[in-house]
Amino acid sequence: MDKVFHIRTFSSPNGAYQEVELDLPATDYELLDAMEQLRLEDGKHPYLEFHAVEEYDYLNERIQETDIFPLNALAKRLAELDTRGMAVFEGLVCMDIQKGVETIPIGSLIDYAYSGECCHVLEDAVTDEELGRFLVENGFIPETDAIPDATLELLDYAQIGKNHREAEGSTFTGFGYVERHSEPRQVYKTLDLTPKKPAYTILAETYDGNRVEFPYPANAPMGTEPVRCVDCTAPSLIGLTSGMETVDLLARRLAGLEPKALTAYKALLEATDCKDILSAGALMDSLDNYVFSPQYSSPIEVAKGELSLILCEPDAATLAPHLNLYQYGQALIEKCGGVLTPYGLIEPRGPHMSPAERVMWGAEEQGSERSFRLQAETEVNGLCDDAGQPVQGMEESPQQGGMEMM
Repeated sequence: MDKVFHIRTFSSPNGAYQEVELDLPATDYELLDAMEQLRLEDGKHPYLEFHAVEEYDYLNERIQETDIFPLNALAKRLAELDTRGMAVFEGLVCMDIQKGVETIPIGSLIDYAYSGECCHVLEDAVTDEELGRFLVENGFIPETDAIPDATLELLDYAQIGKNHREAEGSTFTGFGYVERHSEPRQVYKTLDLTPKKPAYTILAETYDGNRVEFPYPANAPMGTEPVRCVDCTAPSLIGLTSGMETVDLLARRLAGLEPKALTAYKALLEATDCKDILSAGALMDSLDNYVFSPQYSSPIEVAKGELSLILCEPDAATLAPHLNLYQYGQALIEKCGGVLTPYGLIEPRGPHMSPAERVMWGAEEQGSERSFRLQAETEVNGLCDDAGQPVQGMEESPQQGGMEMM
C-alpha cells in the first residue's frame, strides 16, 4: 500500500517525552503499537505533525487539527484511489479553497475521498482555452450552434472557458478540469476508526505477492517457500524473511504471549536490533533472563527511582533539582547493561539487582522498616504489654468508681 503521510506524534507521560514516527496508512498492529509507545493517559490525545507525499502536498496546510486514527482512515482511502478519484478529491478540496476556506475538517476530506462519482472530470482540459473549445465543440454553449465553422476560430475560447468555470465554481487540478454535479457522499460518520487486533499475529507475503496469515490453519498443507513479514504484532519483525514453517512457529509463540510478556519481547527486539526470524525465536527463549520495567521512559525517571531508594522522599525531592538527573540515569542504565526502549527499560538479570529490582526491593524494605519502627516506638513508650498488644491509654480506659464529668 502506498504511503500518503509521514507523521510525528508526541506525548509526555509523567512529564517524560515520547515521540513516535510512522508512515500512514498504517496497519492496525502499527497503530496499536504506536499507542502503546505513547503511553497516553485516559482521555488524552497526542500532539500530531504530518507531511503529505508529493501527490497530496496541497493538504499540508489545509487539514484542521485532527487525531491519528481519522488521519489514517483518510490515508488508507487516498492510497486506494485511481487517477480519476485523485482528480475528484483534489478538485473538491480546491473548490473549498476557492470559496475562502483555509482549513478543512478531516471528516469532510474523508467524505471527498469516497465521492468519486459526484464530479465530471475532463482530463484533456488544463487551461480555460482548452475548456472553452471543448464546451463549444460538444454543444454546451447553445449560442455558438449557428456560427459557421470558419467563424468559430474567431471566438475567444479562453474567455468562454473562464466564464463557465467561474459560473460553475469548478476548478483545474493536476489531473485536468473538475466540475461538481452532485453532493459528496456522507461516509465519515459511518466509519469505525478504532484499530482492532487482527486475527493473525504475522501477515507475510510470498515473492509473487500472495499474502499468507500466520498461525497457519492446523492440518492444512504448508509450503516451504520463503515469505516476508509485512505486518506483525511485534512491528520490529516487519521486513524479515524466512521459511513458512519457521514463520508459523514464531507466530504461534507470539499468539501465546501474555500482553506484558509481549511488550517485554518487543522491547528486547528493539534493544537487540534483531534482523532475522531465527534470532527472534531465540530471543523469545531468553525473555526470563531480562528484567523489563515499562514504567521507565527516560533516564530521568530511572534516576528518580534510584533516589527514592537511597533517600527518604523529602530528601530526594530536595536534592533532585541540584542534580543532572539525565546523566545520572544514563549512568545507572549503562552500569546495569540495560537499554531504554520506546516500551520501557530492559536489562539483563545478573548477580546484582538492576535499578528496577532495587526500587521494588527498597519499597518492600521501607514498608517493613516503617512497621518495625512503629512497633519499636510503641514498646519504648510502654504502650505494649508483654504479649505485644497495645495498652489502652488513659483516655480510652474505662472509668471505675469515679464521677462522670459533665
